[in-house]
Amino acid sequence: MKKRTVQSLAESVGNIWKGLQAKYTREGKFNVAAPLSSTPIPIYHWIIENATQFENWEKVNFVLMDEMLQGDNKPFKYIPVDDSASYEGFAKRNLLEPLYAKVSIKMNIIKPDLSLIDDFDTPIDLLILALGIKGNYANVMPYTPEETRWHISHLIPEFRLSHTQKGSHSFEGAYFRDYGMSLGHKQVLEAKNVIVVISGEKKRALTQQLLSYTTFHTEFPLSIIYHPKVTNRVNVFITKEVLE
Repeated sequence: MKKRTVQSLAESVGNIWKGLQAKYTREGKFNVAAPLSSTPIPIYHWIIENATQFENWEKVNFVLMDEMLQGDNKPFKYIPVDDSASYEGFAKRNLLEPLYAKVSIKMNIIKPDLSLIDDFDTPIDLLILALGIKGNYANVMPYTPEETRWHISHLIPEFRLSHTQKGSHSFEGAYFRDYGMSLGHKQVLEAKNVIVVISGEKKRALTQQLLSYTTFHTEFPLSIIYHPKVTNRVNVFITKEVLE
């Protein structure tokens, strides 16, 4: 694992994305999964601004690694894309539509069929993760077992509140449901390249907790990056104000 303190996440992560996109699209498709929250917004802006320098956008797929669900029991359904709590809608507004305006290529969105979620097995070439309120990433909640793959997650109240409260800058005022679709720990362990992005003064205590681990602990989901099956493929980028 490599840990780096940076002034800005945008250029550091954007250049890695650009290099990997060039590498993988020369051979086939490039599958990217990234957070849909305020943390990666500067990265998305940098990518859009520099989109013409990237190769083969037509071969890139955006893997939707989490989303809100309707209902409180099977069969679940995805919430509408135009719902203010929709992660897919967030992706379209902040990355996919501006990217289309820049390069005139529509990136495909891939997400599991909820009725066949156990069989969903799209490989992820670049997985970008952000640090959540309880050490979560995506909709992976504390105490999720290591063997978990794509799944339906019961979202804890602290997680829902952190995204929708005033000043959250991502889904402020939106109605977050009790359940969500999410990838699992297995997708992290199988991803070819993993980047963790952390920014904001509010993340100081959580970051110190993450950095204190040396192995995976289910109570803090993002500590999966210390698992021996993946740790040598992980890059952690932390902005300076988090550690000051």
